[in-house]
Amino acid sequence: MKYSLILRNISEIFTATTLSPVLKGSSLLIAADEEGKICFAGESADFRKTEPDFETKFKEVIVDAGNKAVFPGLVDSHTHLVFAATREDEFAMKSRGATYEEIAAAGGGIINSTLKTKKASLEEIVEQASKRLSQLVSYGVTTVEIKSGYGLDTESELKLLTAISELKKRFPVEIVSTFLGAHAYPPEFKNDHEGYISLINNEMLPEIKARNLAEFADVFCEEGYFSLKETEKLMLRAKELGFGLKLHADEFHSLGGTELAAEMGAASVDHLEAISDEGIRKLAENGVVAGVLPITSVFSRLPFAPARKMLENGVTVALATDMNPGSCMCGFLPLAASLGATQLRLSVEDSLKGITINGAKSLKRDKTKGSIEVGKDADLVIMDSPSVSYPIYHFAHNHCEKVFVKGKQIL
Repeated sequence: MKYSLILRNISEIFTATTLSPVLKGSSLLIAADEEGKICFAGESADFRKTEPDFETKFKEVIVDAGNKAVFPGLVDSHTHLVFAATREDEFAMKSRGATYEEIAAAGGGIINSTLKTKKASLEEIVEQASKRLSQLVSYGVTTVEIKSGYGLDTESELKLLTAISELKKRFPVEIVSTFLGAHAYPPEFKNDHEGYISLINNEMLPEIKARNLAEFADVFCEEGYFSLKETEKLMLRAKELGFGLKLHADEFHSLGGTELAAEMGAASVDHLEAISDEGIRKLAENGVVAGVLPITSVFSRLPFAPARKMLENGVTVALATDMNPGSCMCGFLPLAASLGATQLRLSVEDSLKGITINGAKSLKRDKTKGSIEVGKDADLVIMDSPSVSYPIYHFAHNHCEKVFVKGKQIL
């Protein structure tokens, strides 16, 4: 047997598994094989039964965790990292009481970012996004979903998706690309919704699929954005072309988008601050993940999604940052878990599952990512803490000490 990593002297392991989510012991150890897959997680004494002299035989791959807690690599399952320029001017408006709709009516919001993104070069967008992604990795994120959506024409959306492809070349982490051309109607299509839907369905989606630039397609189903009927047209075409489905829904109003997406087999429906009881039932019935974004609720003064109610009704709940320049300029994923425990009334374990295995499930990555189990990728994070609860309890502080992807240290 050859190993790429033997991580020893661990105080606790958050496995994110159903039966034993937290391992505690006198001296825990995780081993990864030469392919970077987890091949052992448990007591050192049990590992020693098959590898009695591992300290000397494999000393070059041994890392001492310093009696600290180890987590699966964190999964941020909903971000908008690729954009040009920030919008702190709108933040100031919001601080004075302006609503999301009022800011949009004044020329702000998604369209503001769209105008700035159109003017920026691919290189500028990649450089800006690289800085943001580096921050996420420094927090322990090893799998991240990144959406387009600030282009709103074929050329600009392709530019954003190409920027995501460039990030995949620069970073060893798992990056999942989502096309969100249906983020808002651009000004030139304000009174021609059918024209923009036709552009997405007949030009953007086929071209993106031909270039293999996105795995998922997403739509913002909300009043003033895409109606339920318009959302259905877009999702049907995306599904027909072979895209996985995601949906922004029930952020301000419950229009039936959650129910539609659940029936169509979407991987996740995200936001859900205004979800109905029927929407909750449909998510549970169809095994669709609820993507809850509590930092956005804080940043944008929105109600919190009823995560506890969803969980109690059999829905898998993922927690993500929603990092974007307008409604949530924050990529600190552990804060989402802290808010899960303090504001959403989830247990610490359920909050941590929200940023690990449940996030991976919402990205269709749960077979390889999101938990510490034999056969999965050895994406691991050492936190500067003896317990798995402490980094969530001591919130708004970065406890991440070391990060590994497939058994190799990247931070």
